[in-house]
Amino acid sequence: MGDTTLGSGNGGPDPEQVQTLPEFALALNQLRGARSYKDLNRAAAASGGLPGSTVSNLLNGKSVPGPDTVATFLTACGLSIEEQRPWRAAWERVSTSHLRAPMGAVRVRLARPRVLGVHGSIRVAGAVGELPPYVPRDVDAELRTAVTAAAVTGGLVLLVGGSSVGKTRTLWEAVSAVLAEWWLLHPADAPALVAAAARPIPRTVVWLDELQRYLNHPDGLPVGVLRSLVNANTVVVATLWPDEYSSRAAPRTPGRPDPHANDRELLGLARTVTVPEKLSPEELNRATRLAADPRIRIALNTPDAGFTQVLAAGPALVSHWENAPADQCYGKAVITAALDARRVGAPAPVTRDFLTDAAPAYLTPGQQATAPADWLDRALAYATRPLHGAASALAPVPAGMGRVAGYLTADYLHQHARGARRTTALPDQVWQALVDHHHPDDAGRLAGSAEGRGRSIYAEVLYRELAASVPYALDALVGLMKRDGRGQEAVNEIRSLVERGVEHATWKLVDVLAEQGDIEAAVNIARGRVASGEPRVIWRLTRVINVLDADEAISLIRPIADAGDVYAGLVLVRLLNQQGRTEEIEAHLRRHADGGSEEHSRELVQLLGRQGRAAELRERSEAGDRNASYRLIRLLHEQGQVDELRQHADAGDESAAGLLAELLAAQGGKDELRKRSDAGDLDATYWLGRLLEQRGRSDEAITVLRGQAEATEWRSVGVTMLLARILARQGRVEEAMTILRPHAANPDAHPNDQGAARLLADLLVSQGQVDELRQRADAGDEPAEFRLGGLLAALGREDELRQRADSGDEMASYRLVERLVDDGRADEAHTMLHEPTRAGDHSASRDLVNLIAARGVTAEDVAALRDVIEFEHLNISAAVLLSDFLLKQRDVDGLRDLTGITPPGTADHRLLDLLVMEGRIGELESEVHAGTYGAASRLRQVRRQEAAD
Repeated sequence: MGDTTLGSGNGGPDPEQVQTLPEFALALNQLRGARSYKDLNRAAAASGGLPGSTVSNLLNGKSVPGPDTVATFLTACGLSIEEQRPWRAAWERVSTSHLRAPMGAVRVRLARPRVLGVHGSIRVAGAVGELPPYVPRDVDAELRTAVTAAAVTGGLVLLVGGSSVGKTRTLWEAVSAVLAEWWLLHPADAPALVAAAARPIPRTVVWLDELQRYLNHPDGLPVGVLRSLVNANTVVVATLWPDEYSSRAAPRTPGRPDPHANDRELLGLARTVTVPEKLSPEELNRATRLAADPRIRIALNTPDAGFTQVLAAGPALVSHWENAPADQCYGKAVITAALDARRVGAPAPVTRDFLTDAAPAYLTPGQQATAPADWLDRALAYATRPLHGAASALAPVPAGMGRVAGYLTADYLHQHARGARRTTALPDQVWQALVDHHHPDDAGRLAGSAEGRGRSIYAEVLYRELAASVPYALDALVGLMKRDGRGQEAVNEIRSLVERGVEHATWKLVDVLAEQGDIEAAVNIARGRVASGEPRVIWRLTRVINVLDADEAISLIRPIADAGDVYAGLVLVRLLNQQGRTEEIEAHLRRHADGGSEEHSRELVQLLGRQGRAAELRERSEAGDRNASYRLIRLLHEQGQVDELRQHADAGDESAAGLLAELLAAQGGKDELRKRSDAGDLDATYWLGRLLEQRGRSDEAITVLRGQAEATEWRSVGVTMLLARILARQGRVEEAMTILRPHAANPDAHPNDQGAARLLADLLVSQGQVDELRQRADAGDEPAEFRLGGLLAALGREDELRQRADSGDEMASYRLVERLVDDGRADEAHTMLHEPTRAGDHSASRDLVNLIAARGVTAEDVAALRDVIEFEHLNISAAVLLSDFLLKQRDVDGLRDLTGITPPGTADHRLLDLLVMEGRIGELESEVHAGTYGAASRLRQVRRQEAAD
């Protein structure tokens, strides 16, 4: 690089060579050419101009300019938005050159996508480059917008999609396009991410491909870690499979352990974008334009598999497994064993020892007897063979140089096998191998999977392994034992953990003893914990309290409440109140309120108010208790104490003034209301107007109200709206609308003004004033926009509704969808909402589902509802609606198809109901093998009923 020129080879400056501030200033000088400072200022007039001092600082490199200044300068030099892109990247490098790089980070533009998780592509003769050209996706705009927004304030951007659908490549292209000059950090695991969050660096992208790998760490990924990164203006990007997202984000099931509470909160921080399984017609058209690349051409010409899956060698993997040659039966068995292990909850790499013990379960006796001595080595050679140079069925995971820790199954093959082997029972030999050789991180998942599949013997072993460290595992272990009639054995198991000092076992013992009726033993243990001063102990006592009589419960809780535990105090008050012990309640509340407890003070004030004790409320109010002041005013109103209310109102208490005016109106105090109204009391004006209209003196009410309605401050809106309503009831609608318009001009200024805007919109609708409604809606008036949609629908103006819906008018969209659904055109409605749904506009889908529900589901709605569910895996309303309809239709296959894409407790429960209803017990057993939620429990119920019959 020369000292005075930054050339691009075509005579102009090359911003890609710029690394420092002086080089940036030099390049800008070259770009400016012969333009004078005045020329630049004139060219930038539309953006506010470029003063000479600003241009001088910019071209002399005295300090790093702001991004807006650079953009204005570039525009003044005649550069388009696209031409400005490399200049903005140069500014990014210059402005961040002083920032220290995070340990192990590289610039985004220098990172290798394959290292970040982008699947390798099939190898084809004539192909150039490690990856084929990127086919732009429909979600690109939304994704890049999300990344851009996160770059401003920090944020988590999550891309949800199945294996080999292109989500990682799509995310990489978005980050490269938006944040090319930022640092990129790719933590190896959850601890590395926690360490990075302890010292976050600005302008860093944290890359978390396959987020479940971080969430599945033994200690999980605390939501606080993500918050720390986001709060430090870090951009966190991640990918996740749909079922992983669905299971972790699903609402908690009452009465069951909640292992995903942290993950649910963490996912709630994310801006989520979904990548569909298949390319849309528009995306396929874009791919066709790139078909000069032979890899893309082959993917386009393989119609029986997805485009992105072909590129990642997915179909070849399936064929390699399912159609293994006869002499490769051992390789097929090894692959199947690994796939089954992952299918039932063991995503960690499977070990050689596991495969040695498990693979024989998939071989015939003859194949076992004739196996060569090196059968496992041959099998692993087949299983790890790369296909098309892109992927293998099993990938070795290193444990150091020349050593293998285990083997991971290919994602696409796993997803295929999970469906193909869904109802295939796992052999006992494989379950035992998993118990003997599982990774500790997988113990909880395997235990739950074994329990759900009715394999209690293995679930119990795994739960026992975890019981000392994981409370929910102890809960599950005890539940298994009690279900098998081994209640005393469960107590002994818990006692052994208590003796070992396991804290959560103590409270589990209290619960179980109370449940078994051994109240004395349960209470004695609980009293010991109370005496020890254990924090938050009241939360642990629920089951004990429920089985004690009131006096015993009060005796147990009182020491905790007396120590200042607010929740315990509220429980104590409830129990005392049930016995009518009001004096004790008051004494307890007073003691803690006087000690400074805000919660007890509020409860005491409410008690005094219920008892009508105005004198004490007055005393506490005068001492500065604001809760008492407000409750006193309410009590004076309830008691009709006009004189004292008047004193408070005259002293400037606005709430007292409003209640006084209401009370005077109720008592017919017209004269005083008029006097207070004349003095400028808006509350008095309002109630006087109401009183006069009620007495048939509407003209007089209008005169009184009009004097105050002419004010435009927000407090006068109530008076204005009452005046408008009276005028409208008299048929003077135009006059009513005239007085409303000043307040409705800025409906976002105050909630009262929003009310005026709503009333004006209602009146415009009553008069059929489409033009003014449209004008106000286009100006951003939400009430007008809301009413306009309804009016256009009522007038049958579908074309205008569609036009407004296409331009982003949500109410027009809703009304159009409503009209289409009413006409039995739900598929058309969903087609219209298809793009917004994919872009994350969940309100559009919610409206569609609600409208179908209100009308009643028909066969024509099935496709639309299923599409909603596929795009929004947690749309419980759609899942319940469609599942109920399929249950009524006795559609077993339809329900079975839904079980993989709907939250637990929806399609799966209805499928089980239907199988039992139709006596299809063999299929119910298959659902147990598939791990369908609740299937094992339902099968036990059926067997018990059969035995009873």
